[in-house]
Amino acid sequence: MSAFFLLAALLDSQAVVCHDSLAAPDQATESDDTMSCLSGFLWKPAAFAATIKPAAASGFDWGISFPSPRSGPGGDMFVEWRRARQNGVVCEDERPAVIVVHESGRGMHAGRAIAQALSSTGIHTFMVHLPGYGQRSVRRPDQGKELVEGIRQGVMDARRAADVVKSLDGVDKKHVSILGVSLGGFVASLAGSLDSVFDQHFLLMAGADLPAMFQQGEREVADLRKRMESYRTGAELTAWLRQIEPARVAHRLPASRTTLYVAMFDIVVPPSCSEKLATTIGLPPEQIIRMPCGHHSAVAFLLPMVVDVSKRVHVACTP
Repeated sequence: MSAFFLLAALLDSQAVVCHDSLAAPDQATESDDTMSCLSGFLWKPAAFAATIKPAAASGFDWGISFPSPRSGPGGDMFVEWRRARQNGVVCEDERPAVIVVHESGRGMHAGRAIAQALSSTGIHTFMVHLPGYGQRSVRRPDQGKELVEGIRQGVMDARRAADVVKSLDGVDKKHVSILGVSLGGFVASLAGSLDSVFDQHFLLMAGADLPAMFQQGEREVADLRKRMESYRTGAELTAWLRQIEPARVAHRLPASRTTLYVAMFDIVVPPSCSEKLATTIGLPPEQIIRMPCGHHSAVAFLLPMVVDVSKRVHVACTP
């Protein structure tokens, strides 16, 4: 056990000073539309403290909390840290890390399963709690009214999490990636578009063209559309959603370091929306993994996805 973890165990918790590394986009190389979208996710970099405590639950090793860069419905950020393991043994040397952004389900089961499985392959995983979920569910945002604000805060939180992760002992600071599933995939695509902080980007059942997705998507997307339409309709709703539209900024994601996993029979996030995201990024064929399943039946492909993500993470670490 490193000196840091020994001290944290003895003291029950430890505060770590972190610094934002957020880099402002180059206005000379981006369109006015891109800059307008990005401006809603930027903040003035500052120093802040992250508190690390042993987990009260058995599902992860440490809980990390730190202030959100933006005031909003979520309050302070919370992250579940599962330490890298090989053959069930905690790795003491430096290992790569993946920040996991969960789906819209209240229990965050898919995100947690992915984080747990990846950590067993020798990768540190850090699953964020989005506003209104888990440790941040004291006040669950009204998604019909506060969806844009909640997504915006979640994107900024995920980006700040990268600087927290890079401040920790045992993390290979050159290889910190982000993975998002469903709702988390939209958050991850936006967070990765802010600057080049993440090594790789793994987007699972995500897409672009939000107006089309909310018009065509079924089940939870259709339910959310009904809630949103109680506040806004037509052009007003479209303009509101454009504030968090991945198609406006996803061209900034590095195609060679981004992988998109598409459910071919998805009725929640239509495949046409996933293909729109792939086209915007400019993904080569080998970076698009198409699976013969629906949005929820993609759980049957969870293990192959984890294996593929782990392989890509470890290959990137190979000199």
